Amino acid sequence: MIFYNPNEKREIIFSAYLNPKFKVEELPHNNKTIFEHSNVCVDTIELNLEFNDNVLIDAKYKAEGCTIFIASIELMLDNILNKDRIEIKKIIDAYFAMINNNNLNDNDFDLLNKLIVFKNVKNSFNRLECASIIYRAISKGI
Repeated sequence: MIFYNPNEKREIIFSAYLNPKFKVEELPHNNKTIFEHSNVCVDTIELNLEFNDNVLIDAKYKAEGCTIFIASIELMLDNILNKDRIEIKKIIDAYFAMINNNNLNDNDFDLLNKLIVFKNVKNSFNRLECASIIYRAISKGI
C-alpha cells in the first residue's frame, strides 16, 4: 500500500490540476455525453468516455471547478484508462468507499493508486462533494 505525506499529496493534486491530460476546451456532445454538477458549488463536468470491447480507450472532458474537483477527474481518468468496465466499477466503488471513510482492505488501496490522496477529503463537506462528482459521472458512463 502506498502512502503519501501531506506535501506529496499537495504536489500530486496541484500537478493534476495544473497539467490536465484529459481536459479539452471544446467537447463534441453525443448521445453518450455525461453531464454532472455539484450540489453546492460551480463544479460542472461534461464527459465523453470511449469504449472498445468494454475497455475504456479514451476519455475527454470539459469542466469548470476547483482544484480538488479537476484533480479528482484527472487522477480518476488516468487510473481507469485501458481498464474494462468491471475493473472500472471496482475502482470507483473503492474510491467512493475511501472518500466516505468506509473500511477498505489493502487490495482496494492498490486499485486506487494516486487517488488515495483524497483519503481524508471527508473532513470538509465541500471537498467531499467536489471529489464525489467524478464518481457519479463515471457511474453513469459504465
